[in-house]
Amino acid sequence: MMLTTMRPPRVDLAEIAAFVAARYGVSGEWVALEGERDQNLRVTGAAGAFVVKVCHPAEGVAVLEAQVGVLEHIARVDPGLAVPRVRRALDGAALTELAGCPVLVLSWLVGDVIGGRGLTPAQHRAVGVAIARLGRAMRGFVHGAPAMRPLVWDTRLAGGLAGHVGELPEGDRGSAGEVLARHVGRTVPALEGMRSQIIHGDVHPFNSLMDGGEVSGIIDFGDLVQGSLVQDLANAAADFLTPGGDHGAVLFQMVKGYASVTPLEEAEADLVLDMVEMRLVMTPLIEAAKRAQGIVSEGSLTHFNDRSMPLLRELRAVEGMRNLIRRAANFAPPAPAVTMEEAWARRRRVMGAKPYVFYDPPIHMVQGEGVWLTDSAGRRYLDCYNNVPHVGHCHPYVVEAIARQARRLNTNTRYVTDQSVDYAERLGALAGDGLSAVVFVNSGSEANDLAWRMAKAWTGHSGGMAMEFAYHGVTEAIDAFSPSNAPGAWAAPHIRLLPPPDDYRGPWRRGEAGLAENYAALAGPLIADLGPLGLAAFMVDSAFMTNGILDVAPGYLQAVAAAVRGAGGLFIADEVQSGFGRMGQFWGHRHHGVVPDIITIGKPAGNGHPVGAVITRPEILEHFLTLGPFFSTFGGNNVACAAGLAVLDVIADEGLCERARVTGEHLRAGLRGLMARHGLIGDVRGVGLAVGVELVQDRETREPAGAGRLVGLLRDEGVLLGSEGVHGNVLKIRPPLAFGPDHADLLVQALDRALGRL
Repeated sequence: MMLTTMRPPRVDLAEIAAFVAARYGVSGEWVALEGERDQNLRVTGAAGAFVVKVCHPAEGVAVLEAQVGVLEHIARVDPGLAVPRVRRALDGAALTELAGCPVLVLSWLVGDVIGGRGLTPAQHRAVGVAIARLGRAMRGFVHGAPAMRPLVWDTRLAGGLAGHVGELPEGDRGSAGEVLARHVGRTVPALEGMRSQIIHGDVHPFNSLMDGGEVSGIIDFGDLVQGSLVQDLANAAADFLTPGGDHGAVLFQMVKGYASVTPLEEAEADLVLDMVEMRLVMTPLIEAAKRAQGIVSEGSLTHFNDRSMPLLRELRAVEGMRNLIRRAANFAPPAPAVTMEEAWARRRRVMGAKPYVFYDPPIHMVQGEGVWLTDSAGRRYLDCYNNVPHVGHCHPYVVEAIARQARRLNTNTRYVTDQSVDYAERLGALAGDGLSAVVFVNSGSEANDLAWRMAKAWTGHSGGMAMEFAYHGVTEAIDAFSPSNAPGAWAAPHIRLLPPPDDYRGPWRRGEAGLAENYAALAGPLIADLGPLGLAAFMVDSAFMTNGILDVAPGYLQAVAAAVRGAGGLFIADEVQSGFGRMGQFWGHRHHGVVPDIITIGKPAGNGHPVGAVITRPEILEHFLTLGPFFSTFGGNNVACAAGLAVLDVIADEGLCERARVTGEHLRAGLRGLMARHGLIGDVRGVGLAVGVELVQDRETREPAGAGRLVGLLRDEGVLLGSEGVHGNVLKIRPPLAFGPDHADLLVQALDRALGRL
């Protein structure tokens, strides 16, 4: 490595003064300044104060041209950033030459160097902000010289100092060698894949200025290199540590300040501490290299020499430093590696001894992407069940919309904000048919609860109707509409349960005439049986999920809706499971050709972020509000609405309604193809990506066959789905809409293998 730490030139002051006066028109009182490689002076006169740098000729003109270029670039892109400005010569030259040495003249910045003074946490954070702002201003600057420069202070080149480890005090050699070996073997290769640009390279306390308690400038661009962006932060963080200080607080505040302007990538944050340690070790190694050349450090450089190795020992004595840096960079500490058994035991201790989970033993999930889930052992599972991550687990567009809005504003609808209005307008437009009034809540359960209240207010009735074995939520009011929550204990005297239009197992079978009329006719007596309560609302899931995902005869829901309205009631379409494209159209009720009075949506609308809404006619909402105001603190908050808007964008951009239709047809064809080999499959049905596979012990008698063992075998195959229906014998296939034909083929193949193992 060519060391660019060298003796500064020694040009006579009178010669410099005459030269600067003649070439730059600047004269006045001269004061010598320190410099590691350059002869630096300050001249103060009528034209102002300037720094005159008589540069070492070995530095190379190209490197100095890069310094000029970057300073002028910063002046253009961030004029308010306090860095020196280039003073050009009278003939316009940015660089001149005196006694064989390049000369550069810069403006003098207001403020005193920070070195030697203690800083408050807020001031340390401000230094981090200034470094990030500097890096942001420099990121568009391109020049070849910094990339070719073998600068000894470039942390990435620290391996070239290994030969000087033996010159350190004996007690320091072991730790220095360890840091250096780790740096060469792990850190430098990692840096090669990280963000890179031209960086300052040396923002230490004597290159940073403060005026009136505020950071007022960054000077000395002499260590300009093309390096990893995180180097500037790590170098500065190391240099701002002081013996006996609160090292955790210094690093936390500087990283926090930096990340507030330029968010760190997680891999960068995880390297900061290693690079801080390397910067500390480099100082005595470079000092040893200089001594070998007969060079003696002067000025501020002596501040760093004796402190570095003691600081390294102090820093290593601080527990949890890596996690502290991660938190400062807005990353949670990495989750400790635990076995599924340990996680299961912890959950039971704090969440109840009888937790409700899908599998026995349960799966410890740690990551999701698209249609895939990954457990703590690293195994991937094809998710054919979860409808909440509606457009795919951790969809990047939705995730970024949530994060972006969370960084900007998140408050409630008692303020007028854009996101809730935008989302309400989008939902109303998608609903159509006069359903343009929107009220936000946080979940499907809350939406159904509010819809029920609206229906009672509008009709003056207090009776309701739902499907047998329905599910609509967990609030006390909606539990009455959800007999599947506790089939053996359900009791709700104000609710009547309508037998499902099951054309496979019900009294009227597929292919018979009058299916829709016969099943719909069952509603009339139930409505009449409400007597003086009257019918306020009928609530239904358009996919009939809990009833086993039924193929419903055309006209059925239209006929039931007519009976409901004839009794003065409202028709509520619970679209939490069936909406947003799952059934091949945006709304599930459109598959049945019916227009509801109220639509309810829940968490799938936010791809898992808590979102709920009631969409209805304006007159229904206005009447409800005459009884008193309605407000949900978190309903319609900015982040929830940003998530909802993003989901709508993804559904449109990726054509997910059509994808669900096409993939669903492909999947059902594949599933029906298994029926010739596996008599356990009695029926395959559904619409779009709401698919049911009914299992029977005998196709003639249609005696139900339990689905539990098969669901477990599919889990062993790496495929997740559930079971549904009053007999628990229907495979419930309800994947994220990112599910495609290739995923459908994987499911069919896994099911074929699992059935073969029964």
